[in-house]
Amino acid sequence: MADDTREFPVGLLRQAASGGYGLLAPEEAWRRAQAGTLSVIDVRDAPDYEAGHVPGALCFPLPLTWVARLLRRWWLHKVLCAAQCPSVAFVCEGATSTRSDSAARAAVVQGFAVAYRIAGGMDAWHATGLPVEFGPCGPCAPPGDDGVPKQEAPPRSPCTGGG
Repeated sequence: MADDTREFPVGLLRQAASGGYGLLAPEEAWRRAQAGTLSVIDVRDAPDYEAGHVPGALCFPLPLTWVARLLRRWWLHKVLCAAQCPSVAFVCEGATSTRSDSAARAAVVQGFAVAYRIAGGMDAWHATGLPVEFGPCGPCAPPGDDGVPKQEAPPRSPCTGGG
């Protein structure tokens, strides 16, 4: 399912294969996002997102602990418009972060037709010189640190990203 298997480390390929999602190089993710065929979801903490993120990416902080991640999975479908997005890619800190792996696996479980992980995360994004934007983590991020929404956020318009 990888976009170009020669670009990706064996460990990432194994994770993607076992999770049922694909891998994208940052350049390919950017090309697809610009074409409107890919929604990018940033799963880093809000301060990291605000310090620079993929232009148009939705801010969806995913906790580091497995228990908290499981509590937030049900929110994924509602917030990220699984029925209407053509494909979705998750980005996190770097090559060793597992947040984007967890998010991509959750997207597959939640019924997204096509889910990806951006290989190398924001470290690879910066290394390739792709553009970044700055701004606050928007209202569609799951509220609270405990994984349980404090109030329902209005649904995001389909596949718009942004933050």
